[in-house]
Amino acid sequence: MELFIDHDNDTLNVRIVGEVVADTCGDLRLAIMENVSRKPRRILLRLPEVPFMDTSGIGVLVGLRAHLKSKGIALELADPSPKVRHVLEMTRLNQVFGLPDA
Repeated sequence: MELFIDHDNDTLNVRIVGEVVADTCGDLRLAIMENVSRKPRRILLRLPEVPFMDTSGIGVLVGLRAHLKSKGIALELADPSPKVRHVLEMTRLNQVFGLPDA
């Protein structure tokens, strides 16, 4: 997994390339937590290049959302790949993260 991070005004944009699984989700969590010091109002995770996300990845998203929300930072997901969208819909996290219908 590779992360491409860009800070634009009040938004931290994170483009994820590769699978978000048990072996990689710790890197995602760490990168987000390290960038919280920039005090963004929202963090946007771009997911079109994530071919697969397992339960560990889902757990990281849920945990990050709760932690960031307590700090007044919104965590948003954008453009999930079809497989990731399917997982989010099955777990109903598409509603939690406010993803528009495909």
